[in-house]
Amino acid sequence: MSAKKAQVTVLYPSGDGATFDMEYYLAKHMPLVMSKWKESGLTGYSVLKFSEGAPYAVQATLNFSSLADFHKAAGGEHTAEIMGDVKNFSNKEPTLMPAEVMGAE
Repeated sequence: MSAKKAQVTVLYPSGDGATFDMEYYLAKHMPLVMSKWKESGLTGYSVLKFSEGAPYAVQATLNFSSLADFHKAAGGEHTAEIMGDVKNFSNKEPTLMPAEVMGAE
């Protein structure tokens, strides 16, 4: 049986003085993530900006070939660089929620 694809939801909080630089995130951070984790199975991503008043400001969805590939990437040599870049666009730490894709169309 082949491994199920995986998605990692990355949530950035809103409120309580939270800041987020979407321009930097899209132009610098997400290309960094893609370039460093592509070799570990990252196949693409999407970024959502939530409406004002939502508990989160931004969501990124990272698509991986499998959950094992995400764990390989997250445990790899580039994670410190990727997480260290967060301070350049947000003053809040993200929440990461990895999951297997159970159904999709």
